[in-house]
Amino acid sequence: MLRIERRDKGRDGADNDGPAGQLAAAGIGAAGPEAQTSPPPRLPGRRNPKWIALGVIAICLGALLSYLIYAKVAAESSVLIMTRTVYRGSVIAAEDLATVTVSGTGVGNALPAGRAADLVGQTAVYDLVAGSIVPAGAIGEVIIPAEGRTVVGIRLVEGRAPATGLLHPGAAVRLIAIPPQGAEPDFTDQHTGSAYPALVVDATPGADGMSVLVNVDVPADQAAAVALLAAQDRLAAVRDSDGGR
Repeated sequence: MLRIERRDKGRDGADNDGPAGQLAAAGIGAAGPEAQTSPPPRLPGRRNPKWIALGVIAICLGALLSYLIYAKVAAESSVLIMTRTVYRGSVIAAEDLATVTVSGTGVGNALPAGRAADLVGQTAVYDLVAGSIVPAGAIGEVIIPAEGRTVVGIRLVEGRAPATGLLHPGAAVRLIAIPPQGAEPDFTDQHTGSAYPALVVDATPGADGMSVLVNVDVPADQAAAVALLAAQDRLAAVRDSDGGR
């Protein structure tokens, strides 16, 4: 008997039992297994350590700069300054004060701007120079004359006193005893040539325009002699150094 073997063919007519059919059934194309292999994953690029270091440095510098700006702004304060000089014993007026912003250690014991109302109308306990920051304790009760001293009023005619601007409150002067008007050239007494140290309390021009009226603070034991010489019109005043007042 004849044996007839049936072989199935694919839709394209190819023999499924052959090598090509077996490869097709396995999912491998005719081009070979290499063509069906997936490409390897792409590795990330290598980072440059120099750029990383520069980035860290930039972040640190930015943080430092931010801190410095914050510290500067946080340390700023508005304080009072003098617009003109107010001498010891004089009353402070509103126009004598202004405000300025300072920072850091420049504040010190300065009075804040909000204390301006507390100063107006008060007496300066020492000289407050124009442009200077007003310190705490700048005002208070000033007792003139102090214990052991006396205030004497004198009149100095033109030519016997410095300019009125030099006779500000607190200025140190010496009152020099001179011979009486019309005295002989060789006139002398116990007072002639004597010098009496004094501090100016205040000074105002005389009504005659040729003299200046000065209140002086002198030691109590010299007050009588100064008053006597003033009554005799025998005093001249000279301005001494008083520590920059």
